Amino acid sequence: MTQPPEQRPGAPGPFAQTLASLRRLPDMRAALEALGLFILVLLAGAWAANDGVLTLNPLDRSHQQTLWLSAFLMPALIEELVFRSWIGGRGAALAAVASFLAFVLWHPVQVWLNLPSARPVFMDPGFLMVVATLGFACTLTRVRSGSIWPAVVIHWGAVVAWLALFGGDVASGGVQAS
Repeated sequence: MTQPPEQRPGAPGPFAQTLASLRRLPDMRAALEALGLFILVLLAGAWAANDGVLTLNPLDRSHQQTLWLSAFLMPALIEELVFRSWIGGRGAALAAVASFLAFVLWHPVQVWLNLPSARPVFMDPGFLMVVATLGFACTLTRVRSGSIWPAVVIHWGAVVAWLALFGGDVASGGVQAS
């Protein structure tokens, strides 16, 4: 298997990597891999619900259309651009590990900084395992496909499922998603 041009030795810097990842569309293999990774993320979410980390609290249907669009922009697209679009070229493996760790740690940092998007569940170890699964899936599909789009779709689907089914609430007294 040949590497995408942006992952070959002597590849351009992070900004060029980001542009290349936005321009590159996934092939069928990458789309199928992304589907399998998305199923893995959904299974991690099901485990969290079964373990009591998440409590079923469906979002009212009147808010779901807004949720679909807003979740695509933030967190899916914006976080994928920040955490994964620049991975590639020399040092891609190290960049992928750094990206993964930064993504997982970003969730409790939001709580510590009291950011508006923070949820108490971001501190729960069980939820962070789901976040780690999501981070792994998005990082792997970004590295293997050379495109940011499969990671954006996986991230978007996971967030929509979490907010639509669990309302952002957690068993330990979470906050209703806005």
